[in-house]
Amino acid sequence: MSRLFLNLVIWTLCICCVSVNAQLLPDNKSLNAQSVARWMQTNRAIAPIVQVVDSMNATDAVLKAFEALPPAEQDQKINALLKSKNLLENANQITQKHGWKSVGEYMRLSTKLGNAIAAYFLFGDLGKVTGEQEKQLKEKADPAVLAVPQIDIDFVKKNEKALQKYIQAYGAGR
Repeated sequence: MSRLFLNLVIWTLCICCVSVNAQLLPDNKSLNAQSVARWMQTNRAIAPIVQVVDSMNATDAVLKAFEALPPAEQDQKINALLKSKNLLENANQITQKHGWKSVGEYMRLSTKLGNAIAAYFLFGDLGKVTGEQEKQLKEKADPAVLAVPQIDIDFVKKNEKALQKYIQAYGAGR
């Protein structure tokens, strides 16, 4: 009977530990102050890794096909590339240090933020142009930028000061 009780206690502790651990994982899918702060802290350290990953999508068609994959498959492809370049261990150290589950997760948030900033500029400009100019701007705009949810644009607007260096670099085309 005591062995059964001990097993029950151990299982209860394990379940509690897993549940507490799950609650402590950061939200890296939506734009919020914590995810963007973590993203900014990660930028310099992960830049060489991102350059290698970016090189695997040499054409727009390859990039679109890659972006259409589920996140788990994207991560598998990224990990395979990094492993082949002997960079996977370094990449994992960087992502774990800054609270990312993978390089792909970091890059997906980066894309989300970049699109939100582009949408912020685009929709801000639309209020200052004629109807014909607005139509032309929308025709030239990336569909991903046009699809940015208003909540993400509002986040950029609300946090413009904190994002200022990145916004300036984005506006300068860097």
